[in-house]
Amino acid sequence: MAPSHTLKSFDTALDDLNARIDLMFKIVRKNVRQSQKAFGNYDNAIIESIIERDNMLNDLEVDVDDAARQLIVHHQPAASDLRFVFAATKIVTDLERMGDLIGNVAAGLQRLNHLEGDIPPVFTTLNNLVLDQIKMARKSFLNRDSQLAGKVIEHDDLIDDQFVNDQRVLLTHMAENPALISHCMQLSTCLKQLERIGDHAVNIAQMVIYMVMGREVRHISQEDLLDLLDEADDDEDD
Repeated sequence: MAPSHTLKSFDTALDDLNARIDLMFKIVRKNVRQSQKAFGNYDNAIIESIIERDNMLNDLEVDVDDAARQLIVHHQPAASDLRFVFAATKIVTDLERMGDLIGNVAAGLQRLNHLEGDIPPVFTTLNNLVLDQIKMARKSFLNRDSQLAGKVIEHDDLIDDQFVNDQRVLLTHMAENPALISHCMQLSTCLKQLERIGDHAVNIAQMVIYMVMGREVRHISQEDLLDLLDEADDDEDD
């Protein structure tokens, strides 16, 4: 049996790892929320704050990777703890990339706000859907909730549908008013960045499912995944 002080240091290290990942979730969500404020209302301070927090994400990703390696070397975790450590290294990579993408959105909005003319009425709905997805992904991670992780993956369909709808709106605006082509092209790029953030949230949800169930689900269909989660839910009810 391991000495109690060793077990305590291991638990502390796991808690610290968990807390750093949670902080990354909070930073990403705040940056997405702040991008909403920057939309149609040029404010360089908001843009700079998003970029500054993105730098924090970069540092946190390195910290988590290093902490994960130290955990494996010094504590040699087994079973579910090892899955958590492995999943953590994958999740922080997605969170860091989400931070990069929202930084690209902020820069795009900054350029957009300097253009003269009306901005087509898209962005807000998609932005809110992405915010909801990040919130669910964070909660599924913190609660080790594979069922909620499945809902994150399903929710991505809403994001994809909204993205397609917004692109149609932009195409219509460009056809009807060629003067808005620059606006629409820039806004289209911002929307694509948001849609890709949703893809990374799906990656995180898949790692949560792996962490909880010990099943690799990154390369199975969504239908098979939902069947797997339904079976697991039925087993819990028995």
